Amino acid sequence: MTLLTKITTPKDSLTIRRARWGDKDALLEMIHALAHHHGDEPELDLPGLIDLMRADLPWLRLLVAERDSALVGYAGLVGGVLLHHGQKTLDLHHLYIAKEARGQGVGRALIAEAKATAIAMGCHSLTVGTQDHNLVAQATYRACGFEPQTLTGKRFEMILSENMVAL
Repeated sequence: MTLLTKITTPKDSLTIRRARWGDKDALLEMIHALAHHHGDEPELDLPGLIDLMRADLPWLRLLVAERDSALVGYAGLVGGVLLHHGQKTLDLHHLYIAKEARGQGVGRALIAEAKATAIAMGCHSLTVGTQDHNLVAQATYRACGFEPQTLTGKRFEMILSENMVAL
């Protein structure tokens, strides 16, 4: 798996790498910015991010885009399975590019590294979702090789609290 991708353009170079411990504050800021962009109130705090950063797949793998020693974007990859097919999957759960870095290939570079990560892990597929009205993201995903999927059925959620007892 490539853990470092260098993309050189006439203007500058961009490095895509796995998130490091020193990235946690900038990462938390960008995660909150993405939540606000979607109209959500972020609940993740620094201790929660630290817990997730310490977890290994299938929970989370974070990639960051760095330019001139500053983070300009990140991708949050979450592992999964299609158990009945015996196939590993990777979901591009988050993709965020700082406003000043948008339209400069940062997102495509993060997607390329996510794809390389999924291939190296032996995954059958890389998935991503976006809101219906986010046509820019949809066009980018198509240009990067993603195919639209038709979802059928309903999804359900059960909120779990710490005082619940596992059976």
